Amino acid sequence: MKTMTPLLVSLGSGLLLMCGCATQPVVLDTVGPAQAGHFVPDSRGYLRIYSATAAQELGKNTFYYLHTGYRVYDAAGKFIQFVPNHVGDMDESPTTLLLPVGQYRIKAQSDIYGWVTVPVAIESHRYTDVHLVSTWRMPAEVASKKFVLLPDGRPVGWSYLSEKDDN
Repeated sequence: MKTMTPLLVSLGSGLLLMCGCATQPVVLDTVGPAQAGHFVPDSRGYLRIYSATAAQELGKNTFYYLHTGYRVYDAAGKFIQFVPNHVGDMDESPTTLLLPVGQYRIKAQSDIYGWVTVPVAIESHRYTDVHLVSTWRMPAEVASKKFVLLPDGRPVGWSYLSEKDDN
C-alpha cells in the first residue's frame, strides 16, 4: 500500500497538469454575408462552413477530402442541429444550409486551431461563408478590417460588424 500511494499521487498530479495545459478554445467575432452578396430567391439565408477536411479513401489510392461536420446553436446557446457537411463519400463541397434570419453560433473544426466557435449572422437572400481552412485568402482589394481573423491573422469571413458600420 505504501508503494501504491506515491504512484497514485504522481498519476493524479499528472492528470491535473494535463488539464491545466489545455489550450483555450478559439472564439471569433461575428461573421456575416459578403458585402457583394449573391441573391437567394427565399426569405431565409444560407450558411456554408468550409471546415477542416478529413481524407476518405475509396478504392486503392483514391482519396476524397470531406469537410468535417459542425454544430449549430442559436444565439442563446441552445443546440439546433449537427451538419455532416458533405453528402456521401465523394462530396468535397461543404453543405449549403438554409436557416431563418438571425444570429447563430457554429462550433466547427479549423485545420490549424482545432475546434473553434464562430458567431454568424444570417440575412435574408444572402450567403454567409466561414473559411476555417488555411488555403482561403481574402480578396487583395478589400481592407482587412472588413474580415474576421483567426489569432494568426488568417481571415475566416466577412465581418458582420464592419458591414453594418459601412451602411
